[in-house]
Amino acid sequence: MRKPYRIKSTLLPVYKIATLLLLLLGYYALFRCLFLFFNPSLARAPGATELLSLFAHGLRFDISAILVINSLWILLVLLTPRHAPAYLKKASRLFFILFNGIAFVFEASDWIYFSFNHKRATSDILDMISRKGDFIQLLPDFLIGYWYIFLITIISVVSLNKLYGVVESRMDKKASLYNTTPIWSRLLLMLICVPLIIIGIRGGLQLVPINIRNAVEVTAPRYTPVVLNTPFSIINSLQGGKLQEINYMPMTEAYAMVKPVKQYETDELFRAKNVVYIILESFSREFTRLGPGPSYTPFLDSLMDHALTFTNAYANALHSNEGVPAIICGIPGLIDEPVITSVYSNNQFTSLPGILKEKGYQTSFFHGCTNGSMSFDIFAHAAGFGKYYGRTEYGNDKDYDGSWGIFDEPFLQFFARKLSTMPQPFNTLVFTATSHNPYPIPQQYEGKFPKGTLPVHETIGYTDYALARFFQTVQPEPWFQNTLFVITADHAAPVSSNETVYAATGKYQIPVLLYAPGDTSLRGYNNTLLQQIDILPTILDYLRYDQPFFALGNSALRPDEKRFVINYLSNVYDWIYNGYRLKISDNEILETYHYPADSLGTNNIAEHFVAQPGSSEVIKLWQALLQVYTDAMINNRMHVQVIG
Repeated sequence: MRKPYRIKSTLLPVYKIATLLLLLLGYYALFRCLFLFFNPSLARAPGATELLSLFAHGLRFDISAILVINSLWILLVLLTPRHAPAYLKKASRLFFILFNGIAFVFEASDWIYFSFNHKRATSDILDMISRKGDFIQLLPDFLIGYWYIFLITIISVVSLNKLYGVVESRMDKKASLYNTTPIWSRLLLMLICVPLIIIGIRGGLQLVPINIRNAVEVTAPRYTPVVLNTPFSIINSLQGGKLQEINYMPMTEAYAMVKPVKQYETDELFRAKNVVYIILESFSREFTRLGPGPSYTPFLDSLMDHALTFTNAYANALHSNEGVPAIICGIPGLIDEPVITSVYSNNQFTSLPGILKEKGYQTSFFHGCTNGSMSFDIFAHAAGFGKYYGRTEYGNDKDYDGSWGIFDEPFLQFFARKLSTMPQPFNTLVFTATSHNPYPIPQQYEGKFPKGTLPVHETIGYTDYALARFFQTVQPEPWFQNTLFVITADHAAPVSSNETVYAATGKYQIPVLLYAPGDTSLRGYNNTLLQQIDILPTILDYLRYDQPFFALGNSALRPDEKRFVINYLSNVYDWIYNGYRLKISDNEILETYHYPADSLGTNNIAEHFVAQPGSSEVIKLWQALLQVYTDAMINNRMHVQVIG
């Protein structure tokens, strides 16, 4: 008698896949419990409700990792007919156990490795394994010292294999009740399942697939390892670049030269001043009166007379999502992608809001662009800002420029109103948006500002006007006199009306002002060499912060600290120090100029640089800085570890 064909026979592979994937989710939940068990400091602080929330948010990352690991196996199950040869079924089972077993090994090893690395393992763990000498040498000690981890892994893999057999046996019994399903039904099923797999891997239907950095959207940076799982972290980090360890000199010597852990001793009390960052989009120094040409910033120019104005200041990158972390966390853009979207995005970093929160500060981040733009909402949480205000929170798209964000004038007024509701002391940041391509101008202001020679010039004038309106609004407020305003740019504009200057140092030159209305001592024009990563230590020095902190830059208020500027672009380091400007790639000095005497870069003395006075010191400090940066980034050391 011919067995009937029913829709259930077509769905049996789906039942099998769904059952085994649900079992894997159970394993990952158990592994998260074991991760907390072996790292109890992560489990002690949050309450039961928050822990449950971390587990719930972790499902998104677990599903993504499980689907990546098992996507080919899913397709094999969907396409393999019921009466296929036995070896095909065995191969499918082996495929499933092998790949998930490997994932289990990495996950379990991270329960211990985390205590050394303070982050979920990323693809750099694969580099360690590829160094066979180190790996083989360390493996026996690891297996002996942590035999219980090895045992748990074996039990997990064996039990998974056993459960696979149980599920497969039950599905085969049910399949025997029906006739073989036609090939067209399996192909149709695959066409339905593939988009669902892709959605699961991406973590949803949002514009950008989920990344390691998304974990900070749902919890504090300290607890992101609980939300993540190690297979996801490794898979995701394979998409980004990784730093390679550098050994120019003994590590102790490098750290001694750079002195990244700073502590400014003072007999005076901490100044609990409000600190307000105003980061102006694409504000090149050349657009102000500090530049060689006409100024488009009359208000900012006038403010310079009442502030400590740094006339020789540089950005540490060319992009917003590199410049803002340089200002807030002191991290120069020395890798091929922004740190906040790199494999190191979940590292712990020193940040001003993070430090000031310990002093009782309220913290917030304002950016008029669409929420999620350049991942600044994620970065804000990771950097310690308590609240984020974007286009969504602004809540009035009548002021939307149609392409980038809310126009600067209304958004700065929104910022001003919010500041006046905040309890003091506060540390807030506002990042403007209008002076960004396509350089829109509100209709009511067309023709009000000089057109200049570039499209950006008119919007620079508009943003300067918006800044003036902001200060008019906040000046009468009672908190105004007790505030330090830090005014700078995320980076210089990508265009210039002076290509000679821009091609040399102009593409990095920006204004930096420290304006404290209630402190007349913070005045004058300062020609000290300054970069964005110097802003963090300078502010902490000014506030008389007396605790240790990590900073690659140096305080501009201390003449005895080293003055240098570093940038990185297309595998070329741009290094200014001790009267020279060098361009270095792969340890080869490509160009050398006297600085600032030859700031335009007209006379390349690279061939004769070694004979120049102080040349060895110039190179050695660059090597030390790069070595410390790389070591601190790879090993999660860009913060002062607090014990106890």
